[in-house]
Amino acid sequence: MIEDKITNTEKIAKDIIDSNWDNFLRATPAAVERFEEKHPGACEAVNRKVQEEGVKGLGNVFRPGVPDFLAFDDTGEYKFIEVKGEGDGLRHSQLKWFRDFQELNSEIWFTDSNQGITEKMNTENLNAYSLRKPSSANTRGNAEITESEEKGFHNVQIPETLAAAMNLEKGDRVNWKIRDRSTLELDTD
Repeated sequence: MIEDKITNTEKIAKDIIDSNWDNFLRATPAAVERFEEKHPGACEAVNRKVQEEGVKGLGNVFRPGVPDFLAFDDTGEYKFIEVKGEGDGLRHSQLKWFRDFQELNSEIWFTDSNQGITEKMNTENLNAYSLRKPSSANTRGNAEITESEEKGFHNVQIPETLAAAMNLEKGDRVNWKIRDRSTLELDTD
């Protein structure tokens, strides 16, 4: 039974899922077989939707990093839901899953044991969010300013780790604003 292997944080989410969806299952890399066995019609309908969204099929989705729950209706409507409690961050395999399957209907729910779900994050813009408070070593660095071929502009070189975190590639341009004398904010949207 699902109740035996569920944390308090997941119980909060499970109760909400249970009241809003026809069915749900605890998602693990091996859960696709259980889904096919217990809900064959819904499994086929969800599989069709996943394929329409550009993923080869559910067999590719149920891998390490898959979110905690798959909520679904018999019509094929579905949502993958990852639940995070206070101070809990995403593991590398979870971040990779969300980046690899951004086109799927999925959310990350943040819970507080006293308040229930405090925030829901849609994964379409996952790169715009910082899911863990970065250490000071990761938030500071040096940037090199060089001459630009465009009059009135300079080029700024930033570390590869910052570029990767912001999903920037060579040649990308970003908008920016000055928050105060010592803080420059970059906007990649």
